[in-house]
Amino acid sequence: MRASHIRHLLAWVVLVLWALPRPSAAQPTAGFVQNFTSDNGEFGGGASYSNPGTGGVGGAGDGYLRIERATAFNFGTRSLSAHFTGDYLAAGITRIRFWLNDVDADQDFAIHFGIGAGAGNFWLYNAAFTPPENAWAEFEVDLTNEALFTQIRGAGTFAEALAGAQNVLFRHDLPPLTDMPDVIAGELGLDQVMLVGTDPVEPGTWGQIKNRFR
Repeated sequence: MRASHIRHLLAWVVLVLWALPRPSAAQPTAGFVQNFTSDNGEFGGGASYSNPGTGGVGGAGDGYLRIERATAFNFGTRSLSAHFTGDYLAAGITRIRFWLNDVDADQDFAIHFGIGAGAGNFWLYNAAFTPPENAWAEFEVDLTNEALFTQIRGAGTFAEALAGAQNVLFRHDLPPLTDMPDVIAGELGLDQVMLVGTDPVEPGTWGQIKNRFR
């Protein structure tokens, strides 16, 4: 086969491959739950992380993400999972639900939820969540109201942050909310982080923080 024919064949192969449908980018899905049954669920950051494999919201045999700082420092965790990356608006995700537990010694945690495109456009939920000592409580974040959030990094709108989210974050912080969080030492449990789509809610509960103890 002549070299010119080989070049034409290769060009045709490249053209065909380019025209093939590409796999869609990872997108968040309403109803997805990160259970942390036995691993860290691709959550990480600067603290120490482990999963006891038991003691989660589901009880014995159900693990949770344990976040620890032996000395006072920035405290929290962010998702590295594709399940929390993408366009929350297109996916119809309106809320985030999750469970927190102030495991071991009681700490004055003020946990805030964050979402956005990293340093480019990142927002923190204004309301702080206070987990009970050695018990699980469920909390909820409303993603439909920009006024409930503070932009702590970059520029752009809240809608743009939701449409191009690169990760979600849970961290301890005290007002005023800025790029640099407050420090604390202690141990925190995180479990069952759920992406919630539009669904019926009880009258008067939209946008409120749910705090149900078990």
